[in-house]
Amino acid sequence: MYTPLSRENAALPAGAFGLALVASTLAALALAPIGVVLFDVRDHDGQRVVELMLLAVTAGMGTLYAVLRLDAAFELQRRLVVVLTVLAALAVSSIWSAAVTRAAALEAGLAVALVMFALGSALAARRFGVQRLLIIPVAASLLFAFAVAVRYAAALSAQTPLLREHLLPAYSNYRFFNHVQTVTIPLLLAAAVVGPRRYGLRRWAGAALVLEFCLLFFTGGRATMLALGIAAAVVAVAFRQAARAWLVRLGVAAVAGGGLYLILFNAVPIAMGLPRDFFATDVIARSEAGVGGPREYLWRLAWQYIRESPLLGIGPMHYAHRVNLEAAHPHNVYLQLAAEWGVPFAVLVVAIAAMGWFRLLRKARASTTDEERALGLSLVAAGAAIAVDGMFSGNFVMPMSQLWIAFAIGLALAYARQTSAPSEPAADIAVPPAARWTIVALCVASQIAIWCGVWPEILDVNAHVDRVRGQIVHNVVDNPRIWSHGWFR
Repeated sequence: MYTPLSRENAALPAGAFGLALVASTLAALALAPIGVVLFDVRDHDGQRVVELMLLAVTAGMGTLYAVLRLDAAFELQRRLVVVLTVLAALAVSSIWSAAVTRAAALEAGLAVALVMFALGSALAARRFGVQRLLIIPVAASLLFAFAVAVRYAAALSAQTPLLREHLLPAYSNYRFFNHVQTVTIPLLLAAAVVGPRRYGLRRWAGAALVLEFCLLFFTGGRATMLALGIAAAVVAVAFRQAARAWLVRLGVAAVAGGGLYLILFNAVPIAMGLPRDFFATDVIARSEAGVGGPREYLWRLAWQYIRESPLLGIGPMHYAHRVNLEAAHPHNVYLQLAAEWGVPFAVLVVAIAAMGWFRLLRKARASTTDEERALGLSLVAAGAAIAVDGMFSGNFVMPMSQLWIAFAIGLALAYARQTSAPSEPAADIAVPPAARWTIVALCVASQIAIWCGVWPEILDVNAHVDRVRGQIVHNVVDNPRIWSHGWFR
């Protein structure tokens, strides 16, 4: 019979595992958006390579962690085990029935690897504390703002217009940056309220929050604005008086960010006689013009695929197998799941996510201290914002937003576990030692699927993208999925 290692014996290796994971996550999330400008590939492709490297490191550490049996015993609800088993059976069936098994397995491997990254982030957060890990979004936001400031100063000195596509480094489309903001803005608010006080982290987090809102207004991220607005409304309804201070901080940061936007991207260009790239008020006009446009076209295609194969879908990632005029994904994660994986799979995934979010909400409402509640508020808001953004965008498709979503889920899991009461014995079962080897198998299988799926394309991504553009779709505009031109045969 397996007896878990004592806390004393496990502390050192567990700490080393957590520290290594935090360091690699910090490097990927904070440094990658800046470092990929040095790669000889398109920004999206560079970010994808960084993501795959981080997920490989996470899988390797997770495998070692499970094999060495360093963690304490854990429990799963019986009904969740059943649901996960059904989910796995549906996923395997969908992959098996797909037209291009290699691409379907790649998508599945990436999903499994992101889940493992989320679980690893949760373990690291439990080891060091969720509050300490909030330094990652603060560092990432400030480093990116510094890079933008450098380009801003260079543009002014050269007397060139302040264009969004030029000022935001490492994002081939500034909308992909907005997907990241959907996650980082709630986390920055958490850091400003409950982050460690050392080195003035809370003040740096407040400054980063204002800068993020400034860039959000500059880029006009409609889905992100809507997502954050709905998330704030959800928090206000769910927490009422307890949410007042949190909402005030969010509002003050938004107003300050709007004021900074007016100064940097309106007043300064006007004073220097430079044209302005974007007006914040253009968001409404562009939204009205978009009604019945590309998104409706993409959603109609998704519905067509759902009707064609409602049970197992057309195959994971296979929306990008059927070339259309607009994009390699439907800009709606719910339709994407149903179209590619099948309606039963989509329903189960959404149900699991909803149950997890409501459990997080209950834990946050039951918190006993102001700081604990503020942290829970931010995580609840992040979850709501991610779900809303997913209705109108590809936030679950793009590499950096994928990592940020998984990271936020990991923090939420750690928070819920820290504040949870002991579970009832009748409702839970102890996971047997064999489950550790299941984790190992998932880590290994996900990496095999990923690297078989991207090899040998990853050796020369530029050549692969050019070949896709020349042989599959003659479109000068990139349609990202795995790579910047994401179509496949």
